[in-house]
Amino acid sequence: MSLTLLTALQFGDAGFPSGGFAHSWGLETALRDGRLDRASLPAWMEAEICDRWAPFDRVALAGAWAWASSAGADWCETVDAAYWSETHRLRSLEAGASLLVAARRMGLAPLPSEAHLPIAQAAVFRAAGLDLETSLAVSAHQAAQGMATAAVRLNLIGAVAVQAILRDLRPAVTQAASPPAADAHPASFAPLSDIALLRPHADRLFVT
Repeated sequence: MSLTLLTALQFGDAGFPSGGFAHSWGLETALRDGRLDRASLPAWMEAEICDRWAPFDRVALAGAWAWASSAGADWCETVDAAYWSETHRLRSLEAGASLLVAARRMGLAPLPSEAHLPIAQAAVFRAAGLDLETSLAVSAHQAAQGMATAAVRLNLIGAVAVQAILRDLRPAVTQAASPPAADAHPASFAPLSDIALLRPHADRLFVT
């Protein structure tokens, strides 16, 4: 059995502290505002993968893959400046910090002291021995799994029913997780979740 496969499965497991467990990335607010329901959940999840994760997190992760290079610090600044809202920027840093803490406790090194979530993923997955293509697949799977887990915790859908959505989402995730062009820069367009991120409810379950 492949050690790389087992490593990827560990990081992709819903129980792994991947940094995003405390975040619904706007899903909770959209649900409470009536802009999301069980019927529209599959479309929401696909849009988040294709319109947010693929053009932003995927590009940020791939660009950070050469973390040890002289361009690493410049790329981190580029990614930081690309977050269009302060809320999203801060939550990404918080999620990245959580992932880095878990990775250090696993004994992985070298790792940055702090980083946005996709950059932290690049550093952690590389330190764990994964290649870029596998790392992108794990990151995309974590994003989809995170939304599924949030939907279940919010009683929007059952734990079994959401597995069918994840199954049907596989082709979109597979296509989205392909390596981006070398000159790509992070940018995304997901207005519903972007707006929801800016206005979380006071009595919320998730941070965002």
